[in-house]
Amino acid sequence: MVPVSEITRLPTRTGTAIALSAAGLATLALAFTTASAAVAGLVGTVFLAAGLTRGSRRILDTAGTVFFLALLVAGVTGAGLEALLIGGVASILAWDTAENALSVGEHLGRETDTTRLEIVHAATTLLVLTVGVAVVYALGSVASGGQPVAAVVLLLVGVVALVAAVRR
Repeated sequence: MVPVSEITRLPTRTGTAIALSAAGLATLALAFTTASAAVAGLVGTVFLAAGLTRGSRRILDTAGTVFFLALLVAGVTGAGLEALLIGGVASILAWDTAENALSVGEHLGRETDTTRLEIVHAATTLLVLTVGVAVVYALGSVASGGQPVAAVVLLLVGVVALVAAVRR
C-alpha cells in the first residue's frame, strides 16, 4: 500500500507571505498620515495574521473592515492623497491575497506548490488596483483645485466599494 498523507487545509505559505507584506505596506503608508490611522492599520494587520493563522474568512473580513476604517480616519483628518491611495491599494491587495490563499489552501492544500498561481493572482489584482488608482489620482488632481479633500476621500471609498463588490 502507498501511504496517504492528510491534506492541510490552511492558507498557503506564498499567499500568506504576500498578504502580510501588503498589510505591512498599508500600515507603513497609514503611518505617514496620522497616529490613529497607523494604529488602526497595525490592528488590521494583526487581524489579517490571525485570520490566516486560523483559516477564518470572518477574521479576514474583519481585517479588511479595520483597514477600511483606518483609511477613512486618515482621509477625514486630511491625509495626503498619495498616502491614502498607497494605503488603499496595499490594504485591498492584502485582503484579496489572504482570501485567495485561504481558498487555494482549502482546495489544494498547504503542501501544494502554488507559487506561480498566487503570484499571477496578486500581480493581476495589483494591475487592476493600479488602473483604478490612476483614475482616482487624476480625478483627485483635477478636483484638488479648491475642492474639499472629502471629495477625494469619497472617490477612494467608491473604489474600495467597487473592488469589494466585484470580488464577491
